[in-house]
Amino acid sequence: MTLIEKKSERKKKAIMLLVENGEYSIAYAMMLAEELNDEGKLLDNDYEELMEWLEAKLDPEEEQVEEISQEETNEEE
Repeated sequence: MTLIEKKSERKKKAIMLLVENGEYSIAYAMMLAEELNDEGKLLDNDYEELMEWLEAKLDPEEEQVEEISQEETNEEE
């Protein structure tokens, strides 16, 4: 593994940890990953893995919002 690959993997892990700890929002982490990838500091394979992980974290939130909306609609009926 080259030094660039190690640095990229460290950045990916750091962003994941910051999101898990609630220090970064998912949206901010996605923007940061885009920026780092554009600058060549986050390699494509780490970028793709990180973005897929972040997108997967977004899905449960969207499902919860839909469930709450459906529950409110059912209560009103």
